Amino acid sequence: MMGMTSLHNIFAGWRVRITMWAPATRQPVRGRALDADEMRAFHQALHTAYGVFAQRHPEWTQRGFDESFLRTDAVTMLMHRWAAVGAAHDAPTGMDLARLWERKYGLLLCGADRVTRVARLADAANVLLTALAAARVQQHEAASICC
Repeated sequence: MMGMTSLHNIFAGWRVRITMWAPATRQPVRGRALDADEMRAFHQALHTAYGVFAQRHPEWTQRGFDESFLRTDAVTMLMHRWAAVGAAHDAPTGMDLARLWERKYGLLLCGADRVTRVARLADAANVLLTALAAARVQQHEAASICC
């Protein structure tokens, strides 16, 4: 039988996961806060990059590396990537994203299969990161043209 504390933790954890997808108006990234316009631009670029990724690697979207995973579990890492354009040493890599996926979904895989899948996902995740960087450049160019 579950105690009240366990029920509260289960419910509270569920509620937090459901409400996390909505971007906050100010989110700290690399020591500074993104304003609402930057957050909107980031989420729009992430959606665009995910579309590119999903077309090229639909097998990974079926294995949990989907937009929901990116917007909840990987959003902080992707925001660091967004803020680190031009500073490649600070930017997370495809392997970083693959390791994050592995901690959540790779627990049931055996040793050799796990290593192989993480390596393949790292290559696929680099497609997502490249598309995210390209979307950022496109948004920056569009903003500089119109303003």
